[in-house]
Amino acid sequence: MIALMEDTKHAPYGSLLEVLELLKEVVTPSEVIRVLKNIAPITPKIAQALDLATHYHTGQKRKGGAPYITHPISVACIVAFCEGDEAMICASLLHDVVEDTPCELLEVREKFGEDVANLVDALTKITEIRKEELAFDPQNPRLVLSALTFRKILLSAIKDPRALVVKISDRLHNISTLDALSRDKQIRISKETLAVYAPIASRLGMSSIKNELEEKCFYFIYPQEYQKIRSYLDQNKQSLSLKLNQFASKLEKMFFEAGFAEGDFQIATRIKRPYSIYLKMQRKGAVSIDEILDLMAVRILLKNPLDCYKILGIVHLRFKPIVSRFKDYIALPKENGYQTIHTTIFDESSIYEVQIRTFEMHMAAEYGNSAHWKYKAGGTEPDSLKWLYNLKYQGQDTKDNPREFYDLVQSDLYREDITVFSPQGDTYSLPVGAIVLDFAYMVHSELGDKAEKAFVNNKKALLNQELKSGDVVKIIKGKKSIPRHIWIDQLKTSRAKSHLKLQRKNQLKEIDSKSMVNILSSIFETPIFNADMGSKNYLSFEKKLVECGVESTLSEAAKSIDGLKKLVEEIQEKVREVPSKSCKVREPRQFGFLMKNLMQFSLASRVLRLWTPHIGLKKSYLDNFIVYTNPHVSIKQVLFNDCCHPKHGDEIVAIMPNYKDHKVIVHHKLCKQAIIDIDLSLPMVFVEWNKKNKEIYKGIFYLEDKKGGLLQLLGFLAKNDCNIVGINYAGYKDSFSSHCEILFEYNDKEINTFKEIVTRKYQERLVGFSSLKDAYQA
Repeated sequence: MIALMEDTKHAPYGSLLEVLELLKEVVTPSEVIRVLKNIAPITPKIAQALDLATHYHTGQKRKGGAPYITHPISVACIVAFCEGDEAMICASLLHDVVEDTPCELLEVREKFGEDVANLVDALTKITEIRKEELAFDPQNPRLVLSALTFRKILLSAIKDPRALVVKISDRLHNISTLDALSRDKQIRISKETLAVYAPIASRLGMSSIKNELEEKCFYFIYPQEYQKIRSYLDQNKQSLSLKLNQFASKLEKMFFEAGFAEGDFQIATRIKRPYSIYLKMQRKGAVSIDEILDLMAVRILLKNPLDCYKILGIVHLRFKPIVSRFKDYIALPKENGYQTIHTTIFDESSIYEVQIRTFEMHMAAEYGNSAHWKYKAGGTEPDSLKWLYNLKYQGQDTKDNPREFYDLVQSDLYREDITVFSPQGDTYSLPVGAIVLDFAYMVHSELGDKAEKAFVNNKKALLNQELKSGDVVKIIKGKKSIPRHIWIDQLKTSRAKSHLKLQRKNQLKEIDSKSMVNILSSIFETPIFNADMGSKNYLSFEKKLVECGVESTLSEAAKSIDGLKKLVEEIQEKVREVPSKSCKVREPRQFGFLMKNLMQFSLASRVLRLWTPHIGLKKSYLDNFIVYTNPHVSIKQVLFNDCCHPKHGDEIVAIMPNYKDHKVIVHHKLCKQAIIDIDLSLPMVFVEWNKKNKEIYKGIFYLEDKKGGLLQLLGFLAKNDCNIVGINYAGYKDSFSSHCEILFEYNDKEINTFKEIVTRKYQERLVGFSSLKDAYQA
């Protein structure tokens, strides 16, 4: 049986697209209710929800002029089509009444119970984004709002994942009616949908909804590109359809000859969607649709998993497969429960993507597994939703930074997976490109922190070795945690990245506190005083700071010169307020004798008091640095060691090994040698970059794999006054192009103009362009 790709379960509607098209045509509430009745039975509770929603939305209109009530009923149709339960359908009908009408949540709870009320409450809270929750981002002010929406949707769904389905269905109906809005709103809503809702739909395994969201957003955001691809497909539709039908007929004949009867299988054909083709063009660096080889796809549906493998054998025996494209997600399902066998084959110089799965697997892949939505809090969470419950830890770590949460989680939601094994045979789903350390953190955070060695397929491997599907990975754990902040860009999973971020945050706080003690010691003390520090009658300088009550502010003060100045003033002010009765102090003639004469130890109280005249900070400009010291300390040279090479903008510290040398050594703040020197309490001074409006940026390009391509690009950047600070140039997975990342320094005030120049020059080959933070930044 050969057909265009559609499902046969939701009679009388063959596909979600058919339902959406019908919902665009109907304009009265009664017509939309008729569609709902054709999808799901109207129970007494659903009828009651219809009545309440109709009552509260009376008189309200959509932008296109239709009665507003048609929207919640349409959302209910989509939820019902995705096999949502009664509570989900009721929540769909009521999802706007608490937010947009006088209806109170208490009324919903009294009439429909806790289950429906909690769903409506979750949906309402997602949309309640207050102004004080927003952080301004001059690069992309809208992204902060999208990131906050993204965070709220996911974290609210941890208690009840069904809220995700209703919210995504709500957005799907809104995006299908964008024609009534202005061009600016169409673009804004479409971009947010691609950034927030499509990835969530993908992670839930709701590919039908994901595809519709992507196609409609692509149409509104890139109308020219959409029309270009659409025109190509329309012009070549006849020839592509002919090839597909001929190939499907061959398959059907082969299956009959192998003993399969009509009704045992269904073959569906399709031509790839415009957005899917557009993404392939971007990934491959293709400038023409003709360069995309696999535009045609076939899906074979069967009654049971065993038949899937029989069909796979028949296909591979007859047609030559592309081995690198084969994936068995039936034996090794994706983390979201997705099950299908993927293979790509050659037939008469044409390439076809073939998917093989059961009818049941097909429904779960297209609309999500309804078993997920039946999960209730307090029960055992399904394996396919563990990714969602893991988000609560990232939510805690990034509660003050929704943008950071978005960056961490987004890559996990929208990814291709590989499956690797532990030595015990446990399976772990990781994104393509994941390294051994990703696996270690996936097993347990402590294993990742203390990972010392690794073996992949019984061979010794580096912890940053990229894994392949089917690898067996063994991790050898050490006794201590090993900081690996600089690896952040190599990691692929949000779990590993969030652990490194937290590890880095805690270590930086400790380093900042210790550094500030050393810096303050260099400001208030001198070598003459330090010579006397061996005396048991004197407390350490750190304890002196504790007596001043400033120990809790040390790490914060280390972040800026303003923080240091404020802390110095605070220390002096507190010392003046509490002069020591046991202190007999004379005004020092030279600063070198200051601390020696100002501190006395009280045997009775064991309390050391400080008194000091006002001490300012001397500001010195040296090369690319600004150094702040005690007025009596002179720094004439800034040096680097071979242990680290901080670049402009990195977090740095300055060690002063000897007062008499008039030199400081600058390290990256997380350099191992710097940490050792800080722990040894070596004298330090406060240092910061003399920025001069310079920032580090990263450009990502796809270059044709030909001689001189990289040289030409570097010459172009140098001609435009770029200072190159790093290059990562590696072949992509195919032989047509290469992936090149270039780090360069540029004047941030002129970066937008330069970006336009680069975009014009390299057009579609410029894949990414962003400001780059500290190399140790996790």
